[in-house]
Amino acid sequence: MRLLKNGDKCQKMSTINIIKRGEVKLSTKKKMIIICLIMIVIAFVIAIVIKQNKQNKRADVKIPVLLYHNFVKTVPDSDPDNFNYINTPESFEENIKTFLENGYTIISMKELALADNGKIALPSKSIVITFDDGYYSNYEYIFPILKQYQVKASIFIVTDKIGQEIDGIKYLNWEECLEMQKSGLVEICSHSKKHVFYDKRSVRELCDDVKVSYDKIEEHLGKQDLKIFAYPYGAYTSETVRTLKNSGIDFQVYDIGINYFKDLDKNAIKRINIPCEMTGKEIIEEIEVYK
Repeated sequence: MRLLKNGDKCQKMSTINIIKRGEVKLSTKKKMIIICLIMIVIAFVIAIVIKQNKQNKRADVKIPVLLYHNFVKTVPDSDPDNFNYINTPESFEENIKTFLENGYTIISMKELALADNGKIALPSKSIVITFDDGYYSNYEYIFPILKQYQVKASIFIVTDKIGQEIDGIKYLNWEECLEMQKSGLVEICSHSKKHVFYDKRSVRELCDDVKVSYDKIEEHLGKQDLKIFAYPYGAYTSETVRTLKNSGIDFQVYDIGINYFKDLDKNAIKRINIPCEMTGKEIIEEIEVYK
């Protein structure tokens, strides 16, 4: 057997030490990888729990969106639309007072969008107020009531009718729209360029009309960060909904019923139409029917 010389012994010891240090380094690297993987798993679990908690908190929250149209001081003896699209300022004020007295918070569509994105908390009893078509009566009769009670609303205008008087019915002009928007109480949104059944028209025509309507709105009222479209007559198709979603419309409004915060679909917002002189108590009862 050959005896190891001192140099050989030192070399062997050095080699052993290098191997040991390598093993330590490798062991440390493995530990770091394991720790990182554990942290990733923990973060993933926490994200799932947070998401689930948010869904649970949103589970039972209803979001009724109410729909009004034109307002008159005196209700006629007869109406071709069976009094579904006219109301009185007195009845509207009674509705607002009843909602507030019963613990409801009237929120804007913008606030709904912020709540949906987790940026603000949604009140447990929320109501959204909307008006279709852009009648002058919304400014003449309703805007003073909104200011009196400091409640918010959205008005969906048909841009071709702005500043017009058609069949004796007067529509808003841009100055009135701007005044209401500047108050911080009213959002001006699109009901398209013209009031037609878009489920019977081409998707291209709808897209062009919605774009033109928002071009007009932004020309007169400034840039709109939130773009909402309410279909005339609620007439839509799955293709129109998909196309407008892809073209940058944030909310689409067209169906009848109530919305639930847990599974809110911004491309299928439902509303409850308020016919002539429906009381606040009757509206709340209708809201409560939905489970």
